[in-house]
Amino acid sequence: MQTVSACCALGGVAFLAQFATGIAWINPGIFVGLAALCALIAIPAGHLGRFRGRRPGGDGRGLALLSILIGWLVLVVSLLALLAFVGLVAGLAVLVDHA
Repeated sequence: MQTVSACCALGGVAFLAQFATGIAWINPGIFVGLAALCALIAIPAGHLGRFRGRRPGGDGRGLALLSILIGWLVLVVSLLALLAFVGLVAGLAVLVDHA
């Protein structure tokens, strides 16, 4: 379960990193949505990995914790991007309404 959470967390980071390359600016909603989806998978999978790591012979608790932290970070950045987009649309609507 630790590897699933790590892959999903890194997938979310990869989707957000596409904004630096310019690819994601074509349709940013898809990349932000996929990053949020990866984060929503990484967080519970990381918690399951931490739980399974407590068993005798279990390892990977550190990787699971890192996946939880990265998942929350990606989720917060995705929500901030969504709020910025909504604010931009609302601001443009106010400007167009006054014109």
